[in-house]
Amino acid sequence: MLRKYVRQLNPIQEKYVAPVIKIQSFFAEEAKLPTEVFGGLPHEKIRKQSTTKRTVIIVRSKDRETDRDEILKNLNQAGISANLGSAQSSVDPIDGIHDGMNFRIFVKPSAGGMQETTLNASITELFPCIAYETKHNPRDVDSFHKYLMSVEVSKLNCVGIKDKASAQETINKADTSSKFEEKMNNAIGITRFIYDSNKDKAVSSVYWGYRTKPAGVPRGHPGDMFLIYNDRSILGVSLKAGGKKTSEPQLNTYTNPVFNAFGEQRKHDLLMKQAYAQIYSKIPKMPPMNKFTKDRKTQQVLRDFDKNNNKQYEEYYNQYLEIMRKGIVDLFNSDKKKSLSYIKTQVLRDAPDVPTKVIKAVGLDYEEVKDKDELGVFLPQVQFVKAYASKTSKQDWFIELKSGVDKLIMKMSIRTNKAGHAGQKKLGQYSLAVKYNGLVK
Repeated sequence: MLRKYVRQLNPIQEKYVAPVIKIQSFFAEEAKLPTEVFGGLPHEKIRKQSTTKRTVIIVRSKDRETDRDEILKNLNQAGISANLGSAQSSVDPIDGIHDGMNFRIFVKPSAGGMQETTLNASITELFPCIAYETKHNPRDVDSFHKYLMSVEVSKLNCVGIKDKASAQETINKADTSSKFEEKMNNAIGITRFIYDSNKDKAVSSVYWGYRTKPAGVPRGHPGDMFLIYNDRSILGVSLKAGGKKTSEPQLNTYTNPVFNAFGEQRKHDLLMKQAYAQIYSKIPKMPPMNKFTKDRKTQQVLRDFDKNNNKQYEEYYNQYLEIMRKGIVDLFNSDKKKSLSYIKTQVLRDAPDVPTKVIKAVGLDYEEVKDKDELGVFLPQVQFVKAYASKTSKQDWFIELKSGVDKLIMKMSIRTNKAGHAGQKKLGQYSLAVKYNGLVK
């Protein structure tokens, strides 16, 4: 049976997967599952977890939930009884039975390798550093990528020792990104920014701030790259990417860290108790308050509730969102000193001796985001702080800063930002995303 599946592949595929199939044939036969249901993904039987009653299989994937659902569909189409189970995993497993053999399939992250979001960001941050250090002036995507493939990463000074493997991986995998063309164009635009900066003030070197920072820069500095000038001063550059009229978030965090920064974790806990009393407790089979956020059963309860009553699920999410939005608005109104301190340390995030400039890549060009400078200049003179909810959006809120008759308004938002099923996002996200989206113009 196995040889038949191999012959269905074209010669290139057969040559590539044959060694893998040979290894996989043992457990596929033991589990009595046709190999093609895995869609070509690497998989293996886990002996330590398997028993005489159930075979456990691990599948490796870069898009776990999507591939898990595809495997489940393949099983069902093959007439194999299978459904989603529940276990201590961020992606629920597949449980089933075939030819009298119980099986469980876990879909786990591919060993090693960076996710596409990280890859995309690294393309925009790293490649301009390499271009400037090697005195290369990129003109188009294809020739730039070809040039980068020829660079010896081990000899680069703009990449820290601990980041060289990631730098090489970024170069090798750049063209696998679904946004390859866009991000390469952005990298060309940021390279142009570095060369233009050098005209204003001589830049002796650049540094990719992936995991390590250059000497003299605090570890938590928000810079994605650093320009080191001839006079040894350093400028951190925080990179964004978008269109001419888009506004990218300048702060990405969650409710838990915000309340922690204020020293008010207890207030966050009280908000969750309120949400449980008014919302979660009304959902059938919901675990008790003291463990519902940690109990894996909660995910399945929320998924079942969404499936059976989606309209009520969405209404409950809106109520939960409003509880948390009111809570964070009240937090910023409770203590002016703490609110200003939070804006300074978490939004501006300048180190004393290493200022930060925000640059947005726009196609093959770039532009400076001035909101940060405007906010930084205005902040020391603020006399009044007022936070309030939007009247037109369920997720937006604002922080108004006033000094005499002058004022600035920071546009904020709070919302779910998790992907996946109803047990992971919305009501399944217990620390909602908080973003600063720039100044209201």
